[in-house]
Amino acid sequence: MKPDRPSVSATGPSAGPSTGSDLPPWAATRAELGEVLVGLADVQMRSIVTTRLAPAIYMLCVAGVAAINVYLAALVFGYSLVLGLIWLLLIMPVLFISGVVVVRVALEVILSIFRIVVYMESLMDHVATLKGQTETIMDRTEIIDLPRIQFWKPRRRRGDGSGEDRA
Repeated sequence: MKPDRPSVSATGPSAGPSTGSDLPPWAATRAELGEVLVGLADVQMRSIVTTRLAPAIYMLCVAGVAAINVYLAALVFGYSLVLGLIWLLLIMPVLFISGVVVVRVALEVILSIFRIVVYMESLMDHVATLKGQTETIMDRTEIIDLPRIQFWKPRRRRGDGSGEDRA
């Protein structure tokens, strides 16, 4: 793997460290947190940590949506008790669910873009390897004088030779 490319495991960008059965769960979580902190300190952007931070980002956004809804409910209760109850029972659940859906879709779109980039980089590495192999094959076959095979032969139609069949 080249040093100027983001590091990616074989299973994709969201794969964490390999945790054996000998590590307790807290140790695996601590190791994952350590890798995320090291990735955040990477100012040259050689590793992608966004995919590992996605659950935390999602939870912060959901908490933000909930806080905005509670704030708006408090404002509406300040105007009127009846409007506050209508807001609390009817409008707030719909807005909360809608906000969570929007956050989830936006985060999944961003993660999909990251995964596409990672897979494209992996594909480009395979193409570079394949290109090197085909160039060596091409160099070897230029030395040997191979007969040319014509795959396409134009058919001549019966008739006067003008290319049209006449009845």
